[in-house]
Amino acid sequence: MRVYQLRVSIVGIPKLYRIIEASENCTFDDLHETIFDAFNRYDPHLYSFFITKKDTKNVHSIYEAPEITHPQNIEDIMGFGRKKKSTAKTRIGDVGLDEKDVFHYLFDFGDDWWHRIRVQSLKETNLRKKSIKIIKSIGESPAQYPDYDDYFDEDYE
Repeated sequence: MRVYQLRVSIVGIPKLYRIIEASENCTFDDLHETIFDAFNRYDPHLYSFFITKKDTKNVHSIYEAPEITHPQNIEDIMGFGRKKKSTAKTRIGDVGLDEKDVFHYLFDFGDDWWHRIRVQSLKETNLRKKSIKIIKSIGESPAQYPDYDDYFDEDYE
């Protein structure tokens, strides 16, 4: 079985990343939950992964890539969107990622927490059980929601 070592960073925040090891039989839901925990999030929201395989900062290119999304975001209400895959049913090993490939993860469609995920390495193992874990944390996680009290001067009151 293949094990992916993934470097997950939040776009726009330098020197902040997590290294996650995940077996190929983990779902993208499993990966989401691990990223959620790795960055100390507490309030769940919808999310999607975009399998670009190449690094890009072009949001249009990212949105054009194959999308794997939260099960509640699957349905195409208007009938003219692209077919999306469910994070609950799609395994990491299903999308053909190779070493050095990059893909993107969007958490919270309102606050737009964009993440860049790079496949650092792939290794074969005799492991048969599903396994996913955080193996390294660099930098302090930003607050999921800013403390709005910090934006107001005390003299304002």
